[in-house]
Amino acid sequence: MQSPKDVDLQQRVFDNIASLLGVPDASFQAEETPRPEFDFSGTLSLRGHQIRVVGEVKAVGEPWAIRSAIHQLSEHRAHNPEHVPLLVSEFIGPKGRELCKRYRIAYVDLAGNAYLEWGDVYIDKAREGPSSRMPKRAKSLFSDKASLVIRSALHAPDQPQRVRELSRQLALSPAWVSQVLRRLLSAGYAASVDEGTIISRPLDLLNDWAESYNFIRRNDLRSFFCDAPNPQQVIARVASAPTHGIGRYALTLHAGASMVAPFSEFHEVHIYMDSSGLREETEQAWKETLDLHPVATGGNVYLTWPYYKEGAFYGRGNVEGLWVASDIQLYVDLYNYPVRGREQAEYLLRNRLAHLGSPG
Repeated sequence: MQSPKDVDLQQRVFDNIASLLGVPDASFQAEETPRPEFDFSGTLSLRGHQIRVVGEVKAVGEPWAIRSAIHQLSEHRAHNPEHVPLLVSEFIGPKGRELCKRYRIAYVDLAGNAYLEWGDVYIDKAREGPSSRMPKRAKSLFSDKASLVIRSALHAPDQPQRVRELSRQLALSPAWVSQVLRRLLSAGYAASVDEGTIISRPLDLLNDWAESYNFIRRNDLRSFFCDAPNPQQVIARVASAPTHGIGRYALTLHAGASMVAPFSEFHEVHIYMDSSGLREETEQAWKETLDLHPVATGGNVYLTWPYYKEGAFYGRGNVEGLWVASDIQLYVDLYNYPVRGREQAEYLLRNRLAHLGSPG
């Protein structure tokens, strides 16, 4: 059953369908008795054609959110080729649009992005729109707790994941673990087998997660200057720091990647700090240990309170006496990082995460 928010979104799209598609005579007439398996069904009139459509409404148009709709609509079209599957959203980002086109799913959003192929009708409009059009993020499949399940599963995607084993391993409730696995199944990232759940599209899952995340926007970064000739000297100071004073930490971004898959030159050291303790005391310990001085700009050390309070430290490894974020966390952090982040992430993928295979 649709939420009131989805009903309102659907109404706004169809009330403005002519302008959103860029076709002055376009209109939509809903069926009096809609198909129960879809959010809407009806007839789209445009350019003298009457096109029968069935569709889904997704407030969040990111790949992780729309995959379930795509699979449902694709399956329906296989048995009902006379119907055009249509996805409606507030805003569908570039990756989501690419995914829809790959599966030939028509879409339209309130920003004016639209795609439809039917007979001699072809519409393909791309309008990024201002950031104000971006919907508030739904409770994400990639929240801190949910990401723990995903991190564990991506470690060995071809091995069946079982609810109670994951619950014990991750200290999460069985109900929560079961919910996350069901969402992975409905989104098409996973498949059910007799022994449990396997991640059938691990690289799609990882990339969709990385696409929806931004290191700079999500984490609380504090900028400092450390009087050291290069970042390697800063990292050397971290290696010699007494852990009882600075607490749990993990190097990330380029500094972390330099320890496991060095590729790009870098000038800044980013360090995840454990936010379970007292922030002021922890930050002061780091400042004294590394001789850090707060700066508004031009810092070379960034003490980082993580968005993923537990996930940022899940699977971290000790490399040459230094704690480094897991390969999964490094990849997600680097993916959208503006300074050679994508290049380093791709190198990390080839050299450390090759077991995840190729995107499907």
